[in-house]
Amino acid sequence: MSENIRTMKAFMEGFTLYAGAQVAPGVGEAVTTIAVDVSQSFPGPFKIATTASPGANANTNAWTWDMLNLYQGANTDSAGSGDFRLYNQQRIDLTGLLQIGAAYVPLGSVSQRAGVPQLPGDWFTNGLRVRDSTSLNLTYMRDFTIWSVEPLTDSDLGNLWSDGTVKQSVTPNMPAFVNSGGSMTTTQMLSSQSRLYVHDGQLSSRVGFMRELFAQVGGMGETAAAPQIYCTRVISGQFQCAPQTIDALLGYSFSADKFWISIPPSWELLNVGLIEPDDLEYMTYMQRSVQAPGGRAL
Repeated sequence: MSENIRTMKAFMEGFTLYAGAQVAPGVGEAVTTIAVDVSQSFPGPFKIATTASPGANANTNAWTWDMLNLYQGANTDSAGSGDFRLYNQQRIDLTGLLQIGAAYVPLGSVSQRAGVPQLPGDWFTNGLRVRDSTSLNLTYMRDFTIWSVEPLTDSDLGNLWSDGTVKQSVTPNMPAFVNSGGSMTTTQMLSSQSRLYVHDGQLSSRVGFMRELFAQVGGMGETAAAPQIYCTRVISGQFQCAPQTIDALLGYSFSADKFWISIPPSWELLNVGLIEPDDLEYMTYMQRSVQAPGGRAL
């Protein structure tokens, strides 16, 4: 049995989304512009779009958005807010490895990023509007990278996204949480990374740089054999933003200094050890990798 190490690579484009940006359900479909001064909801799936040529985010359509909601404050002195969910899924073809009877052993994954995500916050306070225990910043973001031999199902995405009711997540190889389990066996999910970001209390929320509060690498390191590997990055979060009225001047709820979602680009890397097992072992690895564990909900 011979072996060597290969690195699987997936590039995830970055983007910065402001009011004034355009979104569309798909290529060739009607484009909608994010307004600067109205509550609005964009149900998914949709992608960042542009009618300009070239556009600032024209090449970021690998990201699929599940939703984006923007809420104005109850009055001009109240903070606005928003929530969002999106993912980027890429496929790496490994048919050539199967043709030579090679299996692969995941050795761990890593993400190379130039910075941290940026989300706005309610940075404005004055003598009449002092932050207290009931108005603390509610901004946070969850960021998962999943390496698997199967694409993530809608149920997997739902388990990774969190909301105000189900505040935790399970990865696709975890059996259950709140009566919801993942779609994959421990063999089928090769590796993962989980991150939670919150605002850094030492920086103004007007800057928006976030601080990593939690990071964890997952995966069981089990040998797999399948004709493809999928790399999926899944992001969800919520934020507050400053009110319309700043220093007695009436502005816009979602102007460029109050609302943005800025996700840095990343190289997602997975190291695998390639092995050439005997026929029986190889068939065992393949069967464990491609057989659905009790079916999948798409």
